[in-house]
Amino acid sequence: MKKEFVSPQQGFSHLAKVTANGVTTIYVAGQVGWATGASEAGADIAEQAEIAFTNVLERLAEVGASASDIVKTNVYIKDIDSEKVRAAGGAQARVFQLDPPPVSTWVGVTGLVYSQLLIEVEATAVVEAD
Repeated sequence: MKKEFVSPQQGFSHLAKVTANGVTTIYVAGQVGWATGASEAGADIAEQAEIAFTNVLERLAEVGASASDIVKTNVYIKDIDSEKVRAAGGAQARVFQLDPPPVSTWVGVTGLVYSQLLIEVEATAVVEAD
């Protein structure tokens, strides 16, 4: 088995690749509603969700993977309610464009690492080993 950590910053890596038996599993650390290079997070849950799911795809692209390789997501929403779930679900559908969508767990939380963040998305993808 081979492990590789990619894109380290601020005490964690954005990606971990684990390769065994001809398969590489890619773990994407929680991606939030703050776009790369932006000075602040998105204005609301819809915008932050779009950014967070896009950030997942950007991380996957760093290691040659794409939305079609995603098998599972974990979605954490601050002060979850049905309106926020609909907004985030719509963003996931638009950004990933997967039918059927991946396996998902959605969890309500009281807060995320920065108070202005409303959503955090983790993903697991599987590809053939290089």
